[in-house]
Amino acid sequence: MIHFEILNNLKDAENVWRLLSYNQTLFDTWEFRNCFAKYDNYEPYFILGKNDTEECIGLLPLQFNSEKGYLEFFGGSWMEDNKIYLKPGFEQFAKEFYEKIDKPAHLIGINGTDEFSKSLPIDDYKYQLDISYYKNYLDFIADKFNSKTQATFRRKFRKIEEELPMEFLLNQEQDIEMLFEYNMKTFGEDSSFNVPFRKEIYRDILKLPFKIHMLSIRSNGIVQAVSLNVEYNGILYYLNAGSNNMEIPNLGSYTIMKSIEIGINNNLKIFDALMINYNWKERWHFAKIPFNKFDHLL
Repeated sequence: MIHFEILNNLKDAENVWRLLSYNQTLFDTWEFRNCFAKYDNYEPYFILGKNDTEECIGLLPLQFNSEKGYLEFFGGSWMEDNKIYLKPGFEQFAKEFYEKIDKPAHLIGINGTDEFSKSLPIDDYKYQLDISYYKNYLDFIADKFNSKTQATFRRKFRKIEEELPMEFLLNQEQDIEMLFEYNMKTFGEDSSFNVPFRKEIYRDILKLPFKIHMLSIRSNGIVQAVSLNVEYNGILYYLNAGSNNMEIPNLGSYTIMKSIEIGINNNLKIFDALMINYNWKERWHFAKIPFNKFDHLL
């Protein structure tokens, strides 16, 4: 038998998160989640399960979005790899955690390992590339694309490299501002950096206790592209990028390729391009991983 408690105190929530989190993905880490949650400052609503000896056996980490009036995963709507953290042997209780939700809830990006979570409706897909057997990004192109597309990529990238004297620099902290600027110019009102505090969050990510790979591509001393990548547990997470696409065609695709190459050069296994296709990840033949969702309306 298990019983449940609701944790609304942030420090209590953090302690139990650190106790039960699997720490397998970047999104399982308290440090990354709290980069986002601390700016929203919504009340935690962590559903904690205990057995009859008061041992903590599972955690569904939520927060109450007071602006939208529903529960969401801790850290907000941009989070993915969301799940109930269940101790081995207690996976059969997953459904009971969801049944304890007594407020409107919109839970997305669920990547649970238990059977109930996997049975929920599909939300969207995460996109990943196995880079463990490539020596450079050209190996990726040769592996995933037909000869015509390979030639097109090579021609476009050769044009960039021949016309621009380029240097590739890592972790030039001030260049994060150019990532914001180029991203907002490219995507306009659809840029995520229009969201309140998103720029502050990304500045904070640079200070996390993980290996940061922020790539700056400069030409004649001018920053032309920036991508922010974080390494965790053998995976390179491609968080976001901005590039001067208006003046340098195909620079965005080139920046992604050079980011993939960072993962290869660091002997990482997976390049994680996160959720949502954005009209390129499927075309680039990344693996699709289904994520689920749970909606509860009162």
